[in-house]
Amino acid sequence: MDRLDLSHLSIGANFEDAIDVLCKKCENLQSQCVCKKKEEIRERDSYFLWIKEEKCKGKDITLCGVVYERNETIVKMLKEIKKTLACGGSFKEDLGGYILEFQGKHLEKLKAFLKKEKFKFKK
Repeated sequence: MDRLDLSHLSIGANFEDAIDVLCKKCENLQSQCVCKKKEEIRERDSYFLWIKEEKCKGKDITLCGVVYERNETIVKMLKEIKKTLACGGSFKEDLGGYILEFQGKHLEKLKAFLKKEKFKFKK
């Protein structure tokens, strides 16, 4: 009985370690994502911040934005502000910069803190 020689056959599949998933915003693959925006960094005296108090789900919040700084700088600044105001807070990306969000009514204290950091305000 003759045996079949399979030594010259190959599968030809190419496997990679990374898995490419779909982007939630543009619905393309992550490797071909078109919605990734580079963070915009500006001098602090070249733009104005807005600041306001709102209600969200029945709770008071203070919003401030749009801050054009590096992500690392925002994280450090947010930590300092939360410690000074004794409240919780977070930031989210918007319009090439970041919007800061704090729990509670802290309009005047937040404005004073950011003025010390050489930010300008519209009003």
